[in-house]
Amino acid sequence: MTTTRRTTQFLAALVHGVEVERTAIRFTNSEQAVPQSRRFLRAQLSARGFTPEDELTDRVLLVASELVTNSVLHGRTRAMHEPEMIGLALSVKPGEVLGILVTDNSPDPPVQIIRPAAVEDGQGLRLVSAMADHWTAAPATHNGEVVGKGVWAFFVWPGESNREPPALHHRTPMEVW
Repeated sequence: MTTTRRTTQFLAALVHGVEVERTAIRFTNSEQAVPQSRRFLRAQLSARGFTPEDELTDRVLLVASELVTNSVLHGRTRAMHEPEMIGLALSVKPGEVLGILVTDNSPDPPVQIIRPAAVEDGQGLRLVSAMADHWTAAPATHNGEVVGKGVWAFFVWPGESNREPPALHHRTPMEVW
């Protein structure tokens, strides 16, 4: 999860790259956010020519489900009766890379818990690591103040899996939302 050259390259392509398509939505931090996020991403991927049968669609939906579930379970900072939002963004550089960003109000970074594979609970980040080509997390800031976190998951465009990530062109810092 540490910031590596690969993370920087993916971020540079998706945040600073040209011809990048971006869309975002916010959900109430509740169990309904998981199926809502899947519907949103399924529609966005379909609009870009990916079918429900495509391997990339399956991977993106599974990773998004795990990241949104983690936000619902661990990212809440307010009492249950108080409204709180989760953000979901999709960034696509056609032919190169696709990224999803899930944001919540907790500044605590995600922690991968090592448990036996037979234990179902706590496997979310293990699945994210297995399904995404790379992932990372960073504090979300607003006006220089930490206001939560963002978790990115990256997917190399289908047919491009043996390619290096896009070349790094910019090195400017960014806010995750």
